[in-house]
Amino acid sequence: MLKQINFTFNNYMKAFKFIGQNNLKKYYLIPGIINIILITLFYFLSKFIGGALVEFANNLLGGDLNSFIQFILKFIIYLTIFAVYYLLYKTLILIVLSPFLSYISERTESIITGKEFNFSFKENLYFVKRGIIVTTKSFLRELVMTCIILLLFFIPLVNTIIPILLFMVQSYYIGFSFIDYTLERHDFQTGTDVIRQNPIFFLINGGLFTILLFVPLIGIFVAPLVTVVATTTGTLELIEESKEV
Repeated sequence: MLKQINFTFNNYMKAFKFIGQNNLKKYYLIPGIINIILITLFYFLSKFIGGALVEFANNLLGGDLNSFIQFILKFIIYLTIFAVYYLLYKTLILIVLSPFLSYISERTESIITGKEFNFSFKENLYFVKRGIIVTTKSFLRELVMTCIILLLFFIPLVNTIIPILLFMVQSYYIGFSFIDYTLERHDFQTGTDVIRQNPIFFLINGGLFTILLFVPLIGIFVAPLVTVVATTTGTLELIEESKEV
């Protein structure tokens, strides 16, 4: 476990250097612009829906709730909205960026291995289709897990770890989505072996993406590119290790 943690962090540190050395810095801009559009849309949408739900709950319960109960009610509602909306946002961003992230993953693998890939319009459509399928499946699994975790709010003491559990679940599936951009170019058995043997690698990659994404101003530009480069280099190493076993 400690080995995988160290391995993942090292790949992230190397990714920044790799991007600079291989003329990939220009690709920071594309995911940043798309992120700004989606974040703005989701911000206003969540604010509107959150306020409407709080008002509805107040009216439903008689509108005479004391301030503490109102605070708890608002906290539950906004926590739920944040979890669901981040899940939706993350799903959409991975679908929209799937051709871009697949291309960067291919470029990264090509630089490392010397293998050339032909990135065509037909491949773009394939990556969008695959991105929709993979992220939709992940979304449905995450949604079920998120709902189960949110139910823990009603269990004393256990409810204090809800944010951590939500973070871990979302991080795992984010990591899986990014690693799939590399696995899609390799055979099924190799992909299965990597998935089964390296769950911590998924979890930490997704967690680092989330942390980077929430860095003010620069996170939305940096996180997608750095994560796809880091996961591609790391996954290639894991694939080679699995072949040697």
